[in-house]
Amino acid sequence: MALDDLRKEAYRLFLTSHAKVLKSIEADVTRARTLPPEVYDVLVTLEYAGGRMRLSDLADQILLSRSGLTRRLDKLEKMGYIQREMCPNDRRGAYAVLTDAGLKARARAWVSYSWAIEEHFASHLTETEARTMVRVFEKIAAE
Repeated sequence: MALDDLRKEAYRLFLTSHAKVLKSIEADVTRARTLPPEVYDVLVTLEYAGGRMRLSDLADQILLSRSGLTRRLDKLEKMGYIQREMCPNDRRGAYAVLTDAGLKARARAWVSYSWAIEEHFASHLTETEARTMVRVFEKIAAE
């Protein structure tokens, strides 16, 4: 099936908007001196997963770059935001576990992130548009 012009344009604008929103949010949270997006992403992913994930699953689930994930986890571990635990059934496997300090840091950072998300994304959507986007993105994510 050929891709029609409307859907090509929708995809192009999705990519452009995504890049612009991420850049704007990153600039705002950097100015606020809160957790950078690549750190926040790991902490929020762990939180949504119940605070614990196999490292391989975490790598698949994070929304931002997978490159340098090991170094990022090393940094988060040194900061006391996560700890690694060996998998009891698989000596090669390990878990990343969100600590109380990591949960608190993520919650503090949310103040800046929620403002930036509202400013650069949510404020542009009506409730109907937001519901439509949720339905569309759920369909795409389910593939």
